[in-house]
Amino acid sequence: MSAEKTNLVWQSVDSSKQARNVRKLRSAARWKVLVSATCVALASGMLGEDVYGQQAGTQSNGEKNMNAKLTIPCNHANFGLSPYAWKPMGSGDTARVEAIFPGAYFKTIVKGTTSAGLVIDGTANTGCPPGLMPIIEYSVDDGSFTVVPLTQAGSMYTCPLAANLDPAKEHRIEVYLRAADWGPQRWAASILHLRIAGVAVDAGGSLVPFPKRSRRAIGFGDSITEGIAAEGRFDKGNHLGNNNARGAWFPIVCAALDCEYGQFGSGGQGMINARLAVPPLPQTWDHYDATTSRLTNGLLLPEPDYVFCNMGTNDVLGDGTTEDDYTKAYPQWLAAVRAACPHASIFCVVPPSGRQRAGVRAAVATRNAAGDAKVHLIDTTSVTIPLMPNNGVPPGGTQGSYDTGHPSQWGHAIFGACVAVQVQKVLTTNSGAER
Repeated sequence: MSAEKTNLVWQSVDSSKQARNVRKLRSAARWKVLVSATCVALASGMLGEDVYGQQAGTQSNGEKNMNAKLTIPCNHANFGLSPYAWKPMGSGDTARVEAIFPGAYFKTIVKGTTSAGLVIDGTANTGCPPGLMPIIEYSVDDGSFTVVPLTQAGSMYTCPLAANLDPAKEHRIEVYLRAADWGPQRWAASILHLRIAGVAVDAGGSLVPFPKRSRRAIGFGDSITEGIAAEGRFDKGNHLGNNNARGAWFPIVCAALDCEYGQFGSGGQGMINARLAVPPLPQTWDHYDATTSRLTNGLLLPEPDYVFCNMGTNDVLGDGTTEDDYTKAYPQWLAAVRAACPHASIFCVVPPSGRQRAGVRAAVATRNAAGDAKVHLIDTTSVTIPLMPNNGVPPGGTQGSYDTGHPSQWGHAIFGACVAVQVQKVLTTNSGAER
């Protein structure tokens, strides 16, 4: 696997901790889709309707010339924001979108320009400690991803993405929020978020629609879905450097199902775990953050084809809650999701460790008994993913995990492939009733 290339020419590393993070990122193993031909065979559908799901303006709305560069705003119709993940803010010259959870992305194509840059509103990160700043990664023309730990806060700035482009050709750009701190400020403030204003191109440059997948999915989970420790052992002194949301199981499943997706994994979150600053899932799933709802008149729009939940690892951990609390809360949450997504297929995934397996099964059975036949159990625990060691904790972790709890990218690939296969079986069996 090739090494990460980290382009930090545009910024300075202002602490020894940040320098260690950069070295870690340079040596981190790249995510390879180990799903092989099985998942390739699962990809379905032709490129179709606009699946990104963001309310977008026209090309002329809000464009502006800054220092001989044209900033095409984030609400442009061809910006290609991932569905459900970006909180829209402002309009015109003040249009912004803000991502709270790692895994948010946008995909677009630039033409008529020799360069491209991401215009970031760093005022969102005012006061953020340098080591806790968000980390992005980007790819140009399907090249390897470049990882960039952000360091600038308090003002607008441009992060270069590409230079020396041929303006006569179209150039594909993908940008992901790779990692973000999951501390106390994640839910209630913007200090740990990624807020963007647009893409900077040469005057006369423009955006072209990026080819879109045919379906949409939204997925909820904890640190596993967030991709924490996917590229190295969890370390509080360097925990962001080892995270990779794009390398987690959920994007693998969505690639197999041909879905654009909204990824919502938050370290430590649970169905009933109320010990963290991010509340339990039933209180957060329908909001961008603590103050802004994601729903429109009670509906999640555009409606996803698929809803995934991989929650339970952090529940009933000596905090006074019980298995019965979990078993009651889960189907109640499913009922709320069904009200907001009347036609979606919902997949309840047993965590790879098998925790709360009985509770997940009971929740699905409860909803099925209530007449909701499009809620399905996904249980891959029969496929052994070596997260836990046989004898103690080896210094280097295990085959499937660096820290015996969070899957490595190899572990995510196996888990994601198994989930995708089971989902495709469900959809094939119920092809007349499910999308």
